[in-house]
Amino acid sequence: MRHENYYQQYVTIRKKEVKALNETMRNRIDREFHWSADFPYVTADLSNCDGHLEAKVMAVKFPVTPHSGILIMPDEDHEYYEVGYTDLLYGDIDAILDALPEE
Repeated sequence: MRHENYYQQYVTIRKKEVKALNETMRNRIDREFHWSADFPYVTADLSNCDGHLEAKVMAVKFPVTPHSGILIMPDEDHEYYEVGYTDLLYGDIDAILDALPEE
């Protein structure tokens, strides 16, 4: 039986997504993007002790690092928090990329 390292595949995909997001943000004029009130928000799931917490992605700024670059607002409280890509679940970076408008 051949052993496959599925975690490494996940890490490789995430690195490609983050690289694509950073390339996109670096090429923007102001190197950040804020979603306005009339634009549909991107939602992201955060991993916490009780499971998953859904949050609205409010802004993205260059560079997106493991611990910074993504501004979120959880639904329960109306405060903003800055998180990095390691705080988001698999697939959320791709959703952010899809929601960014062309410049």
